[in-house]
Amino acid sequence: MSDQMRLAQVTLRLEDAQRRLYEVFGRVARPKRVEGCPHCVTPGEERCLSEGPVASIEAADLARYAAKALTTWGGTADLRYFLPRLLECAANDAFVYPDPEIVFGKLAAADWQHWPGDEPDAISDFLFAWWSATLHRDSTWPPIGTIVCCLAATGSDLAPYLQAWSRLDTQAAVRHLHDLLVTDVRWTPSPRLTNAFWDRGGTPHHQLLTWLSTGPAAGAVEAAFDRETREPVLDLLATIHPWVTPPEHEWPTSTVPTS
Repeated sequence: MSDQMRLAQVTLRLEDAQRRLYEVFGRVARPKRVEGCPHCVTPGEERCLSEGPVASIEAADLARYAAKALTTWGGTADLRYFLPRLLECAANDAFVYPDPEIVFGKLAAADWQHWPGDEPDAISDFLFAWWSATLHRDSTWPPIGTIVCCLAATGSDLAPYLQAWSRLDTQAAVRHLHDLLVTDVRWTPSPRLTNAFWDRGGTPHHQLLTWLSTGPAAGAVEAAFDRETREPVLDLLATIHPWVTPPEHEWPTSTVPTS
């Protein structure tokens, strides 16, 4: 199956997952009022959030709530009500502020994995569908480093996402691995992720660095070499391989990016 056919399939799955988010969270009662800190939220400021369907809220109107949700504006019930639109906007980087990582981090702060009914499954399906679509898109915005950090910010186990990436079965997946290594990993004196939103003591941060620097990513690149025939992809794989191959002593600064 061609990359374009796969992209069409995963795009449909993402659209289905997004629709399911709206269906599942459409059962959450509309808040009569979203209470906020009187020093941070002006009276009536929430009015634009409660007029019309959630899906029709403009990103610009939702952005301030997205930044302040759970901290100084509203609680978990309010977050659940607005969640489909919040995730839709954040996944498309539709907010000038807050950054997508902040929005996805609200899920972990609200302990989403213990929400009622099929809400956690709907969120998980959306996250994985978003990731699958990313691995099939040659260009993506937000960039790959932001997307991986967003997934980590939710408190999710990155293992299934990295397993999917390890297939490296599209040119886009290979390109994204290259881009992550170039822009989001600082290699010396030891590998670390540069995005400021990473919890560097957290499990997802450890999972990604372990995958990149201790052999699994190198194995995925070598397996892709064996089956790949397209010259541009082979060139990318050849560039990536030295970066993800565990060194015997230290990272060769002459062949790895420094930022």
